[in-house]
Amino acid sequence: MKLEKILGNLNSLEKNSFIKIIDNIIANSPENARAIDKILAETDNTGIKSLDNVVISKIFSLIENEFSQLIKSEFVNASSQLDILTDIITRDGNCIMKQDWFARLYETELKTISKKIKELQKDIENPKSELSENRKRDYKIYQSCVHTAFHNDIENNREAKITDDELSILLTLSHQLELSQEETKLINYLILPTKKAEIDNVINDHKNSGTSLCCYSTP
Repeated sequence: MKLEKILGNLNSLEKNSFIKIIDNIIANSPENARAIDKILAETDNTGIKSLDNVVISKIFSLIENEFSQLIKSEFVNASSQLDILTDIITRDGNCIMKQDWFARLYETELKTISKKIKELQKDIENPKSELSENRKRDYKIYQSCVHTAFHNDIENNREAKITDDELSILLTLSHQLELSQEETKLINYLILPTKKAEIDNVINDHKNSGTSLCCYSTP
């Protein structure tokens, strides 16, 4: 579904949360700032909120790189669960879902991930599992690095989180070890266990991060 159509289906509160993210990106001089300024100069409006959805979509296309970096930074937050939420929404063929259905999918997804994590841990520890010794070594290397990246803050009496630099290193490591996205996610959750959150908080976090629209904005 195209972004302008999605924006047309949103209420003002949902739309304004997304527009606020765009405003913040523009305020930090994105790569295509001149092209954005030109679009804004050609309108009689005083702000992005008053622009029509087609123009907003054009502006968004010019800040997609910055928006992608913003989304990646959200995954640094160990409690965000954005990978879980985006997996749920990108699998939904209707794009728009009711809250009660989303809540059921969310609970089911957490149970599925918990089961997969336990199976992976058993495979890593079991000398007779089907995993090759080389693959076990790869998993253990990545797992140890995630553990260090997260727990080094705790040891220094700081808030436990994975910084942008640490995340960049972990992404490079997972690529070099040829770990799939699913393997990376499950190993991450071996160190950062999933916790069920209130569905209202889940939806608000998802909306405020901008990922709820990101999942739908493909043509």
